[in-house]
Amino acid sequence: MLDVFAPLLTGTTAVAVALVAFAGVLRGFSGFGSAMVLAPSLAALYPLTQAVPLVILLEVALSFQLLPGAVRLVVWREIGVMSAAALPGLGIGAWLLTVVPGYTLRLGISALIIVFLALIATRVRRRGAKTAGGLAGAGLLSGVANGASGVGGPPIVLYYLAGDGSSAALRATVICYFFIIDIASAAIFGAQGLLTREVLLLALLCLPASVAGVWLGSRWFDGASEQLYRRVAYGIIAAAALVAPFV
Repeated sequence: MLDVFAPLLTGTTAVAVALVAFAGVLRGFSGFGSAMVLAPSLAALYPLTQAVPLVILLEVALSFQLLPGAVRLVVWREIGVMSAAALPGLGIGAWLLTVVPGYTLRLGISALIIVFLALIATRVRRRGAKTAGGLAGAGLLSGVANGASGVGGPPIVLYYLAGDGSSAALRATVICYFFIIDIASAAIFGAQGLLTREVLLLALLCLPASVAGVWLGSRWFDGASEQLYRRVAYGIIAAAALVAPFV
């Protein structure tokens, strides 16, 4: 049975496994950020028709590993509002790619993220509790950004960072949110016939590195302060804004 993996045991696969381990550490600590690493790097290693479905499968696996500790901390009404708004946003982002040059679109998204990040870094805060409109807006922007660039985390994370919630609640929210969105994306890829045998085998080969990375990142989070978490989150978002135009 192990013979089916033999053609995939290459230097390219070894690089992919190392990248997945690093992405797992990011996801385990912050609850997001793994797609920022995997989307551009795996696209450089494999054809897009393999790389993108592979990223989605790995994202599902990363989220699934973190779900048990996250589900008890989230407000499901908030997750529902953001997810419902994000689903049409995915379609809008994909549609925009057909009418706006991809680089121009992703550059605009990056610029918007940087503006929001700068506002929050200068201690501009959301007034009052989270609202349905704010959650829907963050979800819609996340969906559009995900459809256009594959980097949909910043709008959600920035909306929560603008408030006074705990890092544990934010981390749990993005874990559950992206699990839902990535399951939907995987279903779409499956319907399109993109979850090929090779993609599935590559995902299985990368799975142990994913598990190890998430475990290590989760242990790091357990000992982290609120201040450290916010600094790491800001850093990941800033890096995502810089990387998105080239994804």
